[in-house]
Amino acid sequence: MSAFQDFTANRTTEAHQPTLLAQLRALDATAGVQHEVGTQAYRLKKATAWTTPQRNAAQNVLDTAPEWTPQLQAQGEIDQWPISTRAFAETLLDEINVLRAQLGLATRTPAQVTTAIRNKAGTL
Repeated sequence: MSAFQDFTANRTTEAHQPTLLAQLRALDATAGVQHEVGTQAYRLKKATAWTTPQRNAAQNVLDTAPEWTPQLQAQGEIDQWPISTRAFAETLLDEINVLRAQLGLATRTPAQVTTAIRNKAGTL
């Protein structure tokens, strides 16, 4: 049976939800979050009863998770691109690599390009 625990975050900004959930699941793989945007109230659940150290660790995560920003949101979307978008980007990369080879430049890998796109999204 799930164990629920109510928390009040000591923050005035919205946490980046994917990062928040990942950090909570690092504490307990069964963790889940309920939160109404615009409030500081959170209800967390997990498969077993909450201990005091677990409550303290969860409170710390709620208070210190990175703030939601359009940049973090965009980076998360890039990480979840559908196959069609990845295929489009990699086709462009193939064409760019043909030109780079003709100029005597090293080719770029899909991982390098994805990192560059994520980094660019983080600066916009």
